[in-house]
Amino acid sequence: MTSRISTARESLARLDAMIAALVDDRQRKWLSTYRDHWWSEVINDVDGVMATMSHGPIRYTFDGHPFMSSEDSMDSIKTHEDTRRMYEGVVSLGVRMAGPFDAERITFDDQGIVVHYILTTIYPGKFIPNHSEPVDPDGFYMLRWPNITMIRFDEQGLMMGEDIFNGAPILVKQVDASMIDDLVDGPLVAD
Repeated sequence: MTSRISTARESLARLDAMIAALVDDRQRKWLSTYRDHWWSEVINDVDGVMATMSHGPIRYTFDGHPFMSSEDSMDSIKTHEDTRRMYEGVVSLGVRMAGPFDAERITFDDQGIVVHYILTTIYPGKFIPNHSEPVDPDGFYMLRWPNITMIRFDEQGLMMGEDIFNGAPILVKQVDASMIDDLVDGPLVAD
């Protein structure tokens, strides 16, 4: 059986519709900032990503990330400059910083938002060294996994980092590198 995966543009349209439906100005600002951050990741616009980030303290935590080994640490990302280096490092690998999402749910609290969804991306095999099946470190793989991201915002409505919790991958499928751009406009299909 084949299942369709949203493209990033379809995910963007759903975010835009959520923003348009919000009546609380602060919630609209926060979700708009998040949308701009995520979309800049999708199109590999590091300056766009950085425009959504606070200049104050920044904190990134990753737990259970499907493409980070246990010895990787995000403890060193505490400043605007550290954050830029992290994002530039991903772009330098020739992949997109982010991809589309499905089954999204967004919750607001007094300090920020919690986003829950199924993420899709294409990354090199070397990003998934701990996968249960052998992978070609030089090959490219479509990954899908459940994710919960908590985001706090500063007084200007800018992101102060992300606390990211990931479930086990639900799809790890070798694909051709030419599919990386399909993440934006598709079509994307999971077998």
